[in-house]
Amino acid sequence: MFIKQIFHRFIPRLSSIDSKRLVVVRTETNGQKFLQVANYRFFDRVLLINLQKFTNKAISSNFFDIFNKLKLKMDNIDSESEMLELCPPKQVLGMKVLDKSAFKRTCKIPGVKVPFQAIKHMSKCMKLSMLRMPKLKPIADLENFDPDYKSHKLFLLNPLKYKSLNDFSNEERQMFKKADVDLESFQQYDIELCYENWTASEIIPAIVKTNVSGFSIIGHIAHLNLKEEVLQYKHIIGQVLMDKNPSVKTVVNKTGQIDNTFRNFKMELIAGEDNMIAQAKEHGFTFEFDFSKVYWNPRLSSEHQRVVNEIKEEDVVYDVFAGVGPFAIPAAKSRKAIVFANDLNPSSNESLCKNIKLNKIKTEIHCSNLDGREFIKTIVKPDILKRWENYMETGNKTNLKVVMNLPALGIEFTDTFQSLFADIDDNIKPTSSDLLPYMYVYCFTKSETPEADVKQRLESTIGSQLPDNFTIHNVRNVAPNKEMMCVSFHMPAEVLFRQKPEEGCGPEVKKRRIELEENNS
Repeated sequence: MFIKQIFHRFIPRLSSIDSKRLVVVRTETNGQKFLQVANYRFFDRVLLINLQKFTNKAISSNFFDIFNKLKLKMDNIDSESEMLELCPPKQVLGMKVLDKSAFKRTCKIPGVKVPFQAIKHMSKCMKLSMLRMPKLKPIADLENFDPDYKSHKLFLLNPLKYKSLNDFSNEERQMFKKADVDLESFQQYDIELCYENWTASEIIPAIVKTNVSGFSIIGHIAHLNLKEEVLQYKHIIGQVLMDKNPSVKTVVNKTGQIDNTFRNFKMELIAGEDNMIAQAKEHGFTFEFDFSKVYWNPRLSSEHQRVVNEIKEEDVVYDVFAGVGPFAIPAAKSRKAIVFANDLNPSSNESLCKNIKLNKIKTEIHCSNLDGREFIKTIVKPDILKRWENYMETGNKTNLKVVMNLPALGIEFTDTFQSLFADIDDNIKPTSSDLLPYMYVYCFTKSETPEADVKQRLESTIGSQLPDNFTIHNVRNVAPNKEMMCVSFHMPAEVLFRQKPEEGCGPEVKKRRIELEENNS
């Protein structure tokens, strides 16, 4: 658990980093030892850990073991200088208006001459050892004045791996010899680099001197959540993102917290077109919406698929906070479930209805624009009751699934199920828990023991212990020390059929006070 917390603290956006290209650099400054985690292509500083702050065995003694377990690629480098040599030039630091010409620089890159007839074979054998940079071919022409210009090509190599002839293994030496490659041609070659040769994750830190957190791409829109200290660079950051991501035409920055009523947030345009109508693709489905008016998070794609995969044909799904339909539409089309989809946000509901047509759904799907509690009481309750009555008459069992994806308030809304069916006849009440609604309740937690915290809060709200077979799934790390969780369970019969207390005799209903939390997206 401690290891997990450390990595969530220092690498909350690890999923947006190409983990196969991470290295660890040992450095020492003013007597303090550091581990520098950097991009394998030598440029992007991801994080800096002061080892003296972590005398705990989890970091100081087992750091490399931790990275190995996470399957991160690591190389030991003697100093930062070799990595920094291929960074964008220092003069771009603090740039407010993008000047692409300022990124030109000449760098020393190790290379070796390879005869024309050996190029195909050697390019396969040396694929993982060659230089990898955007818009820069690792197999280059030699200069016209080079005596081997007409018979050889220049293979540019990884400068972190090959600093001298001594860095070639015996196996590599034998391979070069068989291919008639003269290793004596190995030397440092001058290579001209420019703006086009670096990625956004390499250019932006060179300008703002800090690593900008990951961003999301929704259709043609790139969505950022910039920290205050880099806001002065927001326009240049937006321009770089558009340059390096051809599909991006609009870049917006989040300026306020998520509204817990309609689940949208204020944003500002920092680059590109003022067009918020996005079309997102997810698992073969198309979703169209106004990004400025609804909630959409591409980081929940795998969670949407996880839940949909648990739905079977002819199951009935009640999506209480359906948004634009990431659960409802796949459940209806790919799983052939009967779906009731609801959202309080009129814009979400409008997009949901359009997306049903856009995805050509022919199965039974019902849309509503209600408050979650009203939806449960007026739509979910009578439909479940109808399913139970049908079971008593025919013996045909229906699986009932309730999805409550509103993490900031999901647990609180479960109190609606207390005594929801207290007024029905005993002969209709199901005797098997399999006939009770199966819940997917989403929530946030900042607790050091997230599972225990979520369980305690949920049991307190419904006034009952969860069934023994309940599950808690960690959906994702939202921010350092903040998790998004999903609790799955059959709603206990004692909650659904509990008799309502007489007015004035029950516990005082607490006023709901929801503090808007940072990074609810």
